[in-house]
Order: sequence, then structure tokens, then C-alpha cells
Amino acid sequence: MSVVMERPDSTCAAAGGRVPQEVRQRLEDFLAGYCHQIDDGDIDSWPGFFAERCVYEITTRQNVEAGLPIGIMYCEGRGMLEDRIKAMKTANIFEQHVYCHLTGRPEIREEGPASYSLRSNFAIYRTMYTGAAELFATGKYLDTVSLAEGEPFFTRRKVVLDSRSLDTLLVIPF
Repeated sequence: MSVVMERPDSTCAAAGGRVPQEVRQRLEDFLAGYCHQIDDGDIDSWPGFFAERCVYEITTRQNVEAGLPIGIMYCEGRGMLEDRIKAMKTANIFEQHVYCHLTGRPEIREEGPASYSLRSNFAIYRTMYTGAAELFATGKYLDTVSLAEGEPFFTRRKVVLDSRSLDTLLVIPF
């Protein structure tokens, strides 16, 4: 049995500083919105979650533990993310499928003025056009998010997969 205690003030403790509750809520809503857009098939909006200068990468836990810098995918800048979506729509041939993200509550740390590091766990289920559903991937997101004029944007999203074995059907972003 767990007990949740309300804090008397409007901040949540985090290593590296206290994160105001309104910032925490904005960042949690941002992460949820990101997953919902992908799960709902609105792939065109995916690059808009990222700052113009950003990094998006997918790697494995094994690569991280071994200190290997390159993993499965590495995109630098929003332009590369937009190109990925164009390729997905015009060049790639794949079976239709959808994702369902399940994410844990993020750990949020203030890194500097309007800059936050976030860590959250995820499980992604994939349902194919036939109706067959399976657990597709588990892992964690390691994010850096900046608030530019109050709006959150990823400056870095590192997807660390628990398994080094991944289905070749890695089309839709994590």
C-alpha cells in the first residue's frame, strides 16, 4: 500500500533543484501530448515537439552500458526529423500499424534557467492492421526540454531500449 502526501507548497523536490508544480504539470502534459500525437497517427506534428537545434536518438541499454556512442538512429536538427517523416510517407513500404504508449511519471530535474532533464520509463504496444497486438518495446526516455517563451520543446530525446533485439519495422518514431 502506498500513501501519497500532498506538499504544503506548490513545488516538487528534485535532485538539482525544486521544480514548481506548474512547470512539472506543463512538462508532464507535454510528454503525454507527444505520445498521444504518435498513437493517434498525427506523425506530421512530431517534429514540432523539437527545438530547431535538437538531437533525437534511439539506442540500446547494452550500447549505453558499453559506452558506445551510436545506436540504431541518430537525427540532428528538426530538418532531419522532417526528412524522416517525408521518407516514411513516400519511400518506405511497411504494414500499417499503430502504437500505444504507456509511460511512467517522469523524474524532472532543473538544469538551468528554463531547461530541464526528464527521465521516464515506457512500454509501447504495437497493433498491426490485422488486429494482432504485441509488446513492441520497453525502455526509458532521457530528455532535455527547454521552455522557450513558456512552450516546451525537446532539445534532446534519447530513447534507450531495454532489448538489443528490435523488430526491423522501426518506422513510426518512439
